[in-house]
Amino acid sequence: MRQRLNIIALLVGLVVVIGACGGEIQPLEDPGYGDVSQTSIVYASDRTTVLAEWHVGQDRVLVEYADLPRVLIDAVVAIEDERYWSHPGVDLRAIARALVADIEAGALVQGGSTITQQYIKNVILTPEVTLERKVEEATLAVRLEETLSKEEVLERYLNTSYFGDGAYGVGAAARHFFGVDVQDLSLAQAALLAGQLQLPSATDPTDYPDRALARRRVVLNQLVILGWADEEEAAAADAEPLNLAPQLPPFQTLYPYFTKEVERQLLADPALGATEADRYNLLFKGGLSIYTTIDPVMQELGRQAIAAIVPDGGPSAALVAIDPSTGHVKAIIGGADFYDTTDPTAQYNLATQGKRQSGSAFKPFVLAAALEQGFTLDSQFGRGNGVTIQTPSGPWEVSNYNNATFPDLSLLDATRFSVNKVYAELVDAVGPESVAELATAAGIQSELKPFHSIALGAQEVSVFEMASAYGTFAYEGIHISPTLVTRIDTADGVNLWASTPIVTEAMDRETANTVTAALSEVVRAGTGTRSAIGRPSAGKTGTTQGNSDAWFVGFTNELVAAVWVGYPEGQISMVPPLTPIEVTGGSWPAEIWSAFAVNALSGTSFGSLAQVEPGSTVRLAVDTSTGYLAGPLCPGEFVVLLDLDVANAPTIVCPIHNPASVVNAGAGVVPSVIGLNIADAVTALSDAGFNVFLEWINIDAISAGIVWNQVPSAGAPAQLEAPVTITISGFEPGSVVPLVLGFPQVEALAQLAEAGIEAIIIIQAEADPAAAAANSGTVWSQDPGPNEPITGPVTLWINP
Repeated sequence: MRQRLNIIALLVGLVVVIGACGGEIQPLEDPGYGDVSQTSIVYASDRTTVLAEWHVGQDRVLVEYADLPRVLIDAVVAIEDERYWSHPGVDLRAIARALVADIEAGALVQGGSTITQQYIKNVILTPEVTLERKVEEATLAVRLEETLSKEEVLERYLNTSYFGDGAYGVGAAARHFFGVDVQDLSLAQAALLAGQLQLPSATDPTDYPDRALARRRVVLNQLVILGWADEEEAAAADAEPLNLAPQLPPFQTLYPYFTKEVERQLLADPALGATEADRYNLLFKGGLSIYTTIDPVMQELGRQAIAAIVPDGGPSAALVAIDPSTGHVKAIIGGADFYDTTDPTAQYNLATQGKRQSGSAFKPFVLAAALEQGFTLDSQFGRGNGVTIQTPSGPWEVSNYNNATFPDLSLLDATRFSVNKVYAELVDAVGPESVAELATAAGIQSELKPFHSIALGAQEVSVFEMASAYGTFAYEGIHISPTLVTRIDTADGVNLWASTPIVTEAMDRETANTVTAALSEVVRAGTGTRSAIGRPSAGKTGTTQGNSDAWFVGFTNELVAAVWVGYPEGQISMVPPLTPIEVTGGSWPAEIWSAFAVNALSGTSFGSLAQVEPGSTVRLAVDTSTGYLAGPLCPGEFVVLLDLDVANAPTIVCPIHNPASVVNAGAGVVPSVIGLNIADAVTALSDAGFNVFLEWINIDAISAGIVWNQVPSAGAPAQLEAPVTITISGFEPGSVVPLVLGFPQVEALAQLAEAGIEAIIIIQAEADPAAAAANSGTVWSQDPGPNEPITGPVTLWINP
């Protein structure tokens, strides 16, 4: 009985105090949000995809009242304090209701607290529940409403309230539970969040979905009772499933290899604070909006490309993709699974932290240094399979890959086929110091020592550096420092930091374009043919000794990507039976680049890359174990087809594998086949004892399938089994129509012309008037469609 009397006495005292406030009231200074940390949000380049939420302790994102949707305001007020808009900070009717309940229970079971009182408790008072504390709450609430408007109080309340599962404030809760910004909350979502305010842990929809739904129904019913929602819309909201956003495990981020690199770079940036502790507090407590360059689509395409090429249980792969015109890093894949607890190297970023020898992928920097010193792609180098170079450190012995012997080669051919002998001679001629300086200017940040072995990629670099440096070739000699973050804004939207990429001229434009032209040949007919993507591209393979590291770095005008494949544990040879194939830069890495780039550039207009001027070349079968023309008895594993300058082409059939009786058995004369159809030409050459190779060029004046050129020419003496290349008018069987949908008319015509295809233009608007207006002058339909066989002209429909 005494306990009940105490409750009555104290509650009556509370009413008296509140009534006394009807006189002159001393306003209470705005307490703000107290000393609370705010969550920083890291966004992808689309500015909507959230990569990470950085916070210490409390996950909190402040929102303004103007951002609160009406459905949320009504739901919160309806369930928490239905007379909020009319009372002075305390609700005497609610107190009276609580008094009855408390007396009946003999204890304090209902408090009758208003939203204003709850805000006071959040930022000033402790959560302690006593009648004395209720009196203090009420007094402060009345005083506070003399300082702040109702809207301001509600905004602060929703920003300081706990919604469960670590989410403080409605901004964090909306994103955490539903993956949306607070202004985009639906009625069903708003009702669920409002229902969590009373018992957030007990009604957490992740752990207790049935309780959460039941509580949501209570809120929706209350909205109907108050007339703030009609029965139909409340019933529809009640029928909606929870549809919670997928939850990453604690402390996990969406693209961790990229995000961790962002974190590392920002923590090291003195522009964000004098000490690392200052920078940490700003990043993890400051409520920042951090906008990055990552493209979620490209990131996923990179992951898919690696997964499609490298088998489970095989070596690891890393990929970095950059836009060479801006330096924006579009994707970083530093391993298979950052959160794999069974892999001790999982959180070691193979793309940025890992450094390995790059092998022949480093040769373009040697080529660039040589071009700047007067060499040309036509510079000639002698035949052989190796060379010994005298260096300050002693003799340096270099052999070609697989000890292959090549005939006399131009620098272009040596690049196309990645000939170590030639590049060893080249670095000796230009000096390793000049190579190191140029590579550093191009974007290699690792310290490079001026040793001759730099020419063959013997020094360790990262995938990130190689992508950045090759971007210099793609951007015609201009290097733009790689950028992961474009801007950082404070919690109230003020710009705090913006990226300022460093732009430098690393090499002469002509030099860069000449390197690009040579690397285009690597893709067209060299070691990188598996990297082809059906549009102009360039790149270079790299394979280190013992096949322990394999590289391909490829680029177009719009995109550069470096790919590395190897074992992070150390120098482990990627050869059978450990791997199903002998992994080289021209195999898995080139295939990963191709699979990635084809899709990453889908829908992007074709750019143009520098190309080698057509010259007098001939395709020959060469025995690389001897460097001679391949004869009928040469081992097949050594015979390769090479596109060689006519002046450098070998003329002697391999005497090592082919006895003189075979070589001299039928030295003959090449017959004339110009003007014959393809079948008759092949028959004539084959009957004369020659190997036949075909190339196709569409010539309007010559009927399809007719030979209009041959190398060697008619009447030339040649060994039996020697190759004869014939050029046929028309399209090579299997050739397909390129994609030009969405291209401006000029670009579409250029792409078709490059493929030798005639175009028929029809100016006609597409069916959707809005789309037609928005895409004026672009192709909206083509026949035949992309990737269909070429059979003749392609018809294009262009929006007027």
